[in-house]
Amino acid sequence: MAGVLGQKMAAPRVYTPAILERIERLARGTHVSFGWDVWHCYELSWCVKGAVESWVGVLGIPADSPGTVESKSLKLYLNSLNHHDFESAQQALSVITEDVSHCVGATVTLSLLPVTDLSTITTELTGVNMPACPLGSEVGIINAEQLSISPGKGNVVSEQLISHSLRSLCPVTAQPDWGSLFIQYTGHPIDHDSVARYLSGYRAHQGFHEQCLEQIFSDLMSLPISQLLVAAFYQRRGGIDITPWRSSAPLPMSSQRLGRQ
Repeated sequence: MAGVLGQKMAAPRVYTPAILERIERLARGTHVSFGWDVWHCYELSWCVKGAVESWVGVLGIPADSPGTVESKSLKLYLNSLNHHDFESAQQALSVITEDVSHCVGATVTLSLLPVTDLSTITTELTGVNMPACPLGSEVGIINAEQLSISPGKGNVVSEQLISHSLRSLCPVTAQPDWGSLFIQYTGHPIDHDSVARYLSGYRAHQGFHEQCLEQIFSDLMSLPISQLLVAAFYQRRGGIDITPWRSSAPLPMSSQRLGRQ
């Protein structure tokens, strides 16, 4: 069973791993080396020896996997487990991990969190808050040449930048996706206004979360900076939110989420 992308489909009533749909990753940017796509799954429920259990799942897909999973198909797959009876939560965890790993072509991680413990992974971003760029001709045009270093500031700095106005469009439905962007870098100081203008180009851009984030990371790495970490905390749709992370150095998988997610 495949082809749920963009289609109207009821949730399966029985365990249906074949509904998982793979999306091939685009060619990676020149500078992209390390990262994770972190999915928070809020509709995780099954039965253990007849008793209903509900969890929040934190799914980690390595950024170098040959494919990723289409979010609607993952939602339908997870809900196909709602009436399935397992011997234990660990067995459910093993089944999901194996199925999603097979779909994306790489080993994924999955941890379970009690639904009452979301506060333990919920934090807020700190750094310089960049206001949204006023609407203008830049909207819908991604132009990396807009990114620049602050004039007259030659010293190397370490800085954290935040934007809560990240907006892009689903490549299938053209519906808007909103998120918060986090940039941490070491290098010559980046001009904040240039980043705001650059990000406005994504407001009418159709692309998957991971693709948008990789392009932002790759474009920033074209500046004279030595270390870079970028994460996009997209708000949830269909009981799932996605937070892609990309870094110039290896980084562990993070379960961090924001309150707005």
